[in-house]
Amino acid sequence: MSQIPNSPPEQWHPSDATVPGTCSTCLLHGTGVRLVHYADKASAAPRDTLVYSAWIINDSGEDLTDVTLVLRSFTNAGMEDLKYATGPSVLTLGPMSAGGETELVFTYVVTESDQRHAGELISAMAVQAVTASGAKLWDEYDAITPICFPT
Repeated sequence: MSQIPNSPPEQWHPSDATVPGTCSTCLLHGTGVRLVHYADKASAAPRDTLVYSAWIINDSGEDLTDVTLVLRSFTNAGMEDLKYATGPSVLTLGPMSAGGETELVFTYVVTESDQRHAGELISAMAVQAVTASGAKLWDEYDAITPICFPT
């Protein structure tokens, strides 16, 4: 069976960045750009201010363009749509050199409603970028913070 030029092989997987001619039109998860996303506290109570860090790391070996942090969702256990108290006004970072990294910081003040729902806060983010050779990269990470109860 012959292959169409520049088409992926039959057994190709999107995480296989070594397949020639296949990366220019596919999003590669966790290959070359990484997102590390976490809160500054292991758990939180009402009126606590959480500081969320979103580190974007370029370990692709190439310069990246169109580096963008995507805010996917921020909810509590009641599935309420939460809003960060503060955060960067711009989520598109533009170019990032090989080996570069950037931290974006967001804050949130835990509410009584968050505690009434019990459970946890879930901050879901993703990063997308394009390599100099045209490969589209992405990664995602959820920061999960349990809500504690007063003792």
